[in-house]
This record gives sequence, structure tokens and C-alpha cells, in this order.
Amino acid sequence: MDLVDTLRNKIQALGDEECVPGLKAVLLHIETAFRHLSRGQENGEDTAFTDSIYRTNQAFEGSVKEAYRVLAGKDPGRKNPYEIENYLEKNSVFKPRVLSQLTTYRTEWRNPSTHDYKLNFDESEAFLAIVSVSAFSCLLLDQITERVAYNTAQAEAERELQAAIQRISIARTTGLLEWVAELCLHFLPHSEVDMRSGPARRQAQFFGGLAGYMAGVAPDLAIQAPSAFGRMSSDFLIVHGDDRVVVETKSRYDLEMFRWALTRIQELLGVYRGKVTKGVIILGLEGDMKPLRLPTDVLGAEVIVLMPADQSVPEELLTRFSQRSLL
Repeated sequence: MDLVDTLRNKIQALGDEECVPGLKAVLLHIETAFRHLSRGQENGEDTAFTDSIYRTNQAFEGSVKEAYRVLAGKDPGRKNPYEIENYLEKNSVFKPRVLSQLTTYRTEWRNPSTHDYKLNFDESEAFLAIVSVSAFSCLLLDQITERVAYNTAQAEAERELQAAIQRISIARTTGLLEWVAELCLHFLPHSEVDMRSGPARRQAQFFGGLAGYMAGVAPDLAIQAPSAFGRMSSDFLIVHGDDRVVVETKSRYDLEMFRWALTRIQELLGVYRGKVTKGVIILGLEGDMKPLRLPTDVLGAEVIVLMPADQSVPEELLTRFSQRSLL
């Protein structure tokens, strides 16, 4: 295995992250250490081996500083190596195998060469130092890469959430029905419903997840437990002041399920007897969804259907419902 190529590839994978210039400097120190080792082997210059270790020391300290920058989220510019290493150890920032390599290099190479200016190293010691610091840097780069990926994903999620909040806020100005539909539309991609579970468990998972999502992006809305009218009850109600939207959910979309959901929401709105005149039908709890606002003459009420983005609704089905509206 070519350690230098391995390190170079790991650094390139980080793109233009803030830590990359420092990590490239680490790579340069290791490359120079290899050149010193070769010079000593080819020309018999014993001092070259000690020069090699001085370079690996620079690579070691540079690696630790960039780890501090990424893993601790702090600027290493005004910290000395002891302060940085002490922080990383005391706060358990390093994974065990990375910490083991740090301890090995520090105790066997960095500390002796730093504190004893008369110390000289031979070829074997220089070779081991290079391998040791290279192994440490490789392991550290893996941990840095993992953290960078985590930070990137977290930032994307936050940006997505902010964008969703903005769209939900815009929908809020058009009325509770549009507000609820937009909330559900943005929640569905984040829903963790186990489609293999039974209907009751799926509904509980969806109900709980939506309630948690709403608490974060629309805390002034409330989800009420199903309200029963005889044997009829909705999945749940979303309430804002005196305004209410009834929500009916189905785990999948097909024409028969769509027909059943329309019948169900029509009957529910009928038994609410004017107390609730808006409804959202959700057909499918995963995948890309789109909103379909039904003409008011279909059910005699305001209803938005969230359905798979690649599906369409036959016009004759809506026509049949508009001709026998219960409201």
C-alpha cells in the first residue's frame, strides 16, 4: 500500500473544506520525510534520518490541529500542541484506535525528539516514525471525513427545514386547509412509518411523527384525538382557534382506496354537521407526493388530497361524487 497516495486520496475526498490546506501541509511533511529517508539510505547521511523524524513531528502536530478544527469545531490558531492534545483527550474526541495511534507516536517519537536535542535516530527508527504518523493521519482523516459528512448533512437538513418553514408560513396566510396540507406534504418524506406493521401501529407512528413535526414548525396548531359520531370517527383533527381540518389517512394509493377515502371524508364532514367543513386526504405514507385540490362541488366542501406524484385521478370518479354530494 502506498501510504502517500492513500493520504492524498483521503484529503482530495474532502473537497474544499476549511481543513484541507492544513491537511495538504501534513501530506507535504510526510512526503518530505520519505525523501529524507531515501537520502539517508542512498547517500549514507545519518542526519537525514533525524531530519525525517522532525518532518513527521510537523505532520503529527498538523494532523492534530486540523482534527481540533473539525472534530472540536474550534480554531487551532491560538492554541499550542499541548492544549489541543489535552482537550482532545479529556473530551474523548478521538475514537479509541485514533487515540492509540496518537499516544504511540507522541511517546515514541515526538516527545523524545523534542526534549532531547542530542538525540539522533537511525534508519529503522525513521521508517517506523513515518509509518506511525502516516497510519495516525489516515485513521484521523477517516474520522474527520465522517464528521464533515455529518456536518454537511446536518446543515442541509437545517436549510431544508428553514425552506419548509418558509413555505409553510406562506401557506398559513391562505387558510388552515392549505397550511395543514403543506405541513403534511413536507412531513411525509421524514415520516418513519413501518409499512410492514398493522394499521393501528402505522397510524400511531404517523400521528406521533406529525405531532412532533408540527411542534417544531407550527407550534400553534394542535392535533386532537379522533372525535367519534356513533361508529364514525376521523383519524384526527388539526385545530387552530375555532377552525378545524379533518384528516383521513390511507397507507397506499389505488383507485379503490381513493374511492373509499372520498366516501369516508364525505360521510365524516356530513356527521360534523357544519362544525368542520375542510378535509385533507392522505393516500400513501411514503414517496414523492403532490397536492390535488378537489373542486368544491365534488364533496360539497373544501378538500385537498395528497397523493403519489406519478398518479392521476379519473375525471369520471370525481363527477360521480359531485352528483351525490352529502353536504
